[in-house]
Amino acid sequence: MSEANIVDITPFLTKHQLPLKYQYLSEQYFVPLAHDILESKKTNTPIFVAINGCQGSGKTTLADFLVTWFSKNTPFNSVALSIDDFYLAKQARAELASDVHPLFTTRGVPGTHDVALMNSTITNLLAGEINVPLPRFNKHEDDCVPKSEWVTNDKPVDIVILEGWCVGSEPQPPFSLSEPLNELEQQYDKEGVWRRCVNSCLANEYKTVFSLIDYTVMLKAPSFTDVFTWRQEQEQKLIAKKGEGSGTMNNEQLVYFISHFERITRENLNTLSAKANALIELDSNRDISGMHLTSDDTLQPIIFTDLDGTLLDHADYNTNNISELLQQLQSAHIPVVFNTSKTFCEVVELKNDLNIQQPFIVENGAAVFIPEDYFELKPIGCKKIGAYWCYALAKPLSSLLKDLDTLKSDYKAHYKLFSDLSSEQISELTGLDDAQARRAQTRDYSDPLYWYGDDELLSTFVQDVKALGYDIKIGGRFIHIAKNTDKSAAQQWLVKQFTHHFRKPLTVIALGDSDNDKQMLEQANIAIIIANPASKKPVKLSHNKARYSQSPAPLGWIEEITSLPCISSILSISEEQTSHG
Repeated sequence: MSEANIVDITPFLTKHQLPLKYQYLSEQYFVPLAHDILESKKTNTPIFVAINGCQGSGKTTLADFLVTWFSKNTPFNSVALSIDDFYLAKQARAELASDVHPLFTTRGVPGTHDVALMNSTITNLLAGEINVPLPRFNKHEDDCVPKSEWVTNDKPVDIVILEGWCVGSEPQPPFSLSEPLNELEQQYDKEGVWRRCVNSCLANEYKTVFSLIDYTVMLKAPSFTDVFTWRQEQEQKLIAKKGEGSGTMNNEQLVYFISHFERITRENLNTLSAKANALIELDSNRDISGMHLTSDDTLQPIIFTDLDGTLLDHADYNTNNISELLQQLQSAHIPVVFNTSKTFCEVVELKNDLNIQQPFIVENGAAVFIPEDYFELKPIGCKKIGAYWCYALAKPLSSLLKDLDTLKSDYKAHYKLFSDLSSEQISELTGLDDAQARRAQTRDYSDPLYWYGDDELLSTFVQDVKALGYDIKIGGRFIHIAKNTDKSAAQQWLVKQFTHHFRKPLTVIALGDSDNDKQMLEQANIAIIIANPASKKPVKLSHNKARYSQSPAPLGWIEEITSLPCISSILSISEEQTSHG
């Protein structure tokens, strides 16, 4: 994501006659809202966003801000439509009033829109079509703008925004319509014909359009009593800009006008607010008192995984079976962090083969590498290495080699450092080819050793190495030596970075197969041990309950990850969005 999250909105403030505090609101609420909408857009399919709110709540302004922000900060093309621009012409409403009920003379309620036009316009935009005519309505004249003056989109639209006071509204139970709600209904709709017709429209043709909505924002007023004041301010802006016209209203006319919307507005305040993806609560002054995103209620999974024997088959390192799932997880914005003994060169090659862009941890927690554009800001303490930010937890390799030289010379006859092995030996031990072996030997912080002495001598060697301040982990094939760092420390540091990146709480999932992964697994919310018959020292956790796979890698990894509810629920939503349209 771009670091330019704050748009210069001075022209925007002038355009909408807004106070300077709107800059603060945009930073505090609307930019996170924009990010949440993008998080919901999990595929290349366009997303349909609805903004609901009573008259004067700021729907149009918010829609325009989102379009402005998306254009400045993303590659996505967005367009904001108002349900008001789909009003029937004055003559058509007059005919509707004559044929059905006199109250349909007044624009606004369901039944006074050209729903067929609204449906075709939105479906065409969501289908990626260009040159789609975008209707306009002149409220000053209370009539449609001539079609010759409509604009069209010159390129496919990725984000379609529809704002309106009744957008996303649902029909009420028929029994709730029996009694008049206000003076207008009492005086002009005693028999309930008009309100039942409005309700029927919501249950039928409007539902066809509203069922396409992917993401709903609601600007919630404290109560319906605030609506008049807000709508009055809106009317005064219109008169100040264009003067009085046939479509403008005085206070008495405004009370009559707003009464048409009271029933549905009250219903939305009670029901729609509980269903919106983003609920923005307003106080009586139209200031935002709080925002709740439903995505905040869902824990964000972060996967940390060992590679050899956990994600990859120990024998052939084949990625064919795992590639598709890793792509699905990436598309669903579920990070998969490789936490491995492998080197930077090895992991980069693997990531390129899999076509994934995620942070990763190398050489048993020695260093964390983050693609430079992955987070909005560079994490503190990182330095730039190529296209990555690097946070080193371990000292350079030279420090380890120097300490090993101080040990008894007897040991050296019973082990070889990984960097000292020949290509043939590495291939025999690991199955790597020559190119892979060279990448594995390009080490910056650690140098695993292959022990071929007896177990008794190994015990004394381990004691002597520990006396120098090092920790020792027995891996699937090699002995790993580290000081003041391990996979767990690197994992915890990276979790802190993800905490700043995501608004929602995190669920840390860790997968490993050997004792080298123990501390990483201990620190996870969900620990998964992958079956590995070849592991010399299977991992046993001391204070964390683990899940155990039935199958070895990669099948065991796939089975365990896809069976987790926190993963499967997100993947299922992503699949539904892929089939959108």
